[in-house]
Amino acid sequence: MLKNLPEEVLNLWNNWEIRGMVLLSLLLQTILIICGPLRKTIARVWIRILVWSAYLSADMVATVALGNLARSQGDSSGDSSKKANNSIQAFWAPFLLLHLGGPDTITAYSIEDNELWLRHLLGLVVQVVVAFYVFSRSWGSGILQFIVIPMFVAGFIKYSERTWVLWSSCSKSLRNSSLSGFRSIFVKLTFFYCTRSLESDQQREYLRQAYTFFHISKFTMQDLAPSYVDLLMSHFCFSKNSADGAFKVVEVELGLIYDMLYTKAPLIYSYFGIIIRCISFVLSVTAFIIFQVKIEKHAYSSIDVAITYLLLAASVFLELYAFLCLVFSDRTMIWLLDKGGNTLTSAIYSRLRKLTTSKRWSRCISQYNLISSSIGDKQLKCLKLVGIDEMMRQMHVNRKGLNGGLQKFIFEHLLKKAEKMKENFNLFDKKLRSKGQRGDGVLERERVLGNFKWCTTEVEFSRSILVWHVATEICYYVDKDDASNYVSRSKCLSEYMMYLLVIRPNMLSKGFFDEGSLPTFGGERYEDIIQSYETAHGYDDAEFRKQWKTGESSAVDGGRVLARQLLESISGSKKRWEMIEEVWMEMLTYAATHCPWKEHAHALRRGGELLTHVSFLMLHLGLSQQYEYKESDPYRVSISKTFLKYIGR
Repeated sequence: MLKNLPEEVLNLWNNWEIRGMVLLSLLLQTILIICGPLRKTIARVWIRILVWSAYLSADMVATVALGNLARSQGDSSGDSSKKANNSIQAFWAPFLLLHLGGPDTITAYSIEDNELWLRHLLGLVVQVVVAFYVFSRSWGSGILQFIVIPMFVAGFIKYSERTWVLWSSCSKSLRNSSLSGFRSIFVKLTFFYCTRSLESDQQREYLRQAYTFFHISKFTMQDLAPSYVDLLMSHFCFSKNSADGAFKVVEVELGLIYDMLYTKAPLIYSYFGIIIRCISFVLSVTAFIIFQVKIEKHAYSSIDVAITYLLLAASVFLELYAFLCLVFSDRTMIWLLDKGGNTLTSAIYSRLRKLTTSKRWSRCISQYNLISSSIGDKQLKCLKLVGIDEMMRQMHVNRKGLNGGLQKFIFEHLLKKAEKMKENFNLFDKKLRSKGQRGDGVLERERVLGNFKWCTTEVEFSRSILVWHVATEICYYVDKDDASNYVSRSKCLSEYMMYLLVIRPNMLSKGFFDEGSLPTFGGERYEDIIQSYETAHGYDDAEFRKQWKTGESSAVDGGRVLARQLLESISGSKKRWEMIEEVWMEMLTYAATHCPWKEHAHALRRGGELLTHVSFLMLHLGLSQQYEYKESDPYRVSISKTFLKYIGR
């Protein structure tokens, strides 16, 4: 096909094929370096698409470029200028190894990439052999060949780093490391409590707590069960926080988990990692200086010399950027806090704190309104013909910031529940720790559970969400003049749970949501949909109950019935919305309790999810079902009602 192109185009292709691939590889690395960390704090689709495209393309482009370099060597046919060009282009092979090593800010796009470490190990062997082949074919008497050696070593180190990090972050390695560090969790929690200080700089306290609780969350994310001693100490320490403080602790903690799963943090925050990072930096700088001072630039193509300078500068920049990321990271701050008795380290910490950003996740809550999205679908039905229904649903997702009022409500709800369980000595009962998390808890407390079982405990969780979402939307329209916090928080939680059901069903393990069963409202107008509750069946209507139990009645019909029931049976607007808010809060905690930890890990690369934060709040307050009490527990002698009473003081 290329032979049919004009000669000028063929010459341009032959001259720029390798150059273009090398420059493209460098561009992709730059995108990954800059945009890789952004996906932790930006929930937008465009950032995920950009990083995903760059991540998948980077290795392929670098591999193809290495192959082209290997093919081009030895084809000069006595042409001295072409030999010189081949010689300097062969110098680019180690830089492609650097690119294959990837930046420190992203080693894996998803946690499944860590499981492919053996594939990367094979790639390491193959690509190093190819790079050495290119290097050996271009060997001559000039000094340029000797500059290749330090860059080759630096490239090998970089690529080996990535392979080692992928191995250390795979599930088997994390599980083994978690098991080996299990016995130290109690010691860490005890040490934290004994050394905690009530200093004015709350950020110090948040960092210390996050690093302490990180050891528990790392353990539980491998589906391992900590002991009840860890539950008690965790509850005791974590419950002292304010709502804002608790969320900030979890923010830092999740940032540490993200670094462990998706970056080179497991290596670069170790003494060995710092040593090889220094070696790599010295080698890159040495090669840059020698090339600048010793190489006769006029012997080579000016374009190739410019590209070589760009590659050398980029390699040095890569190391400097990695160093800055290391300096300004939370792990460095935590290390400085451990050395806080030293005046110098305290001063360094204070200076660095002023330069770092406080944003560690998107702090956004995704919203999906079933009624408005169904009406809006009328204009986009043509997209269904090409099978992109999911894209249509994504177009109806809105985001709103997480405000302090919702944070306070969530934390106080969980804290109240934990305190109540502790007072009744029920922390050791796994069943009681999960009771009342589908809305039945508040309904039972209000002594109306019998009237609402049909839409809570007697139906699947996914159907219950749909029914309460429709009912909440109808009640919101009827009580539109009520601007209380109960109303706004209820609507926010309703649309968030609907978002999880429609867009992130894997996070609702009890949902079993079928994408094809999503109810619609046909050609109805919004006002007609809202007003339809007036003509809906009563919840105790025999015909409705029969249709509901047999599945003939849809969730939309159930929502209308529930809305009528709420509006007619609960006269006071405030009381009604207090109950609706509590129902949604219990549904949120139920979903958080049953969401697989793997899904929480996935959510970290999408800007984070409120559900993940709620799960970790529950974990540290002792509300997780994952804690385990065994007679063989070496610490069981310290678990007693006396100790529970003591920590409650």
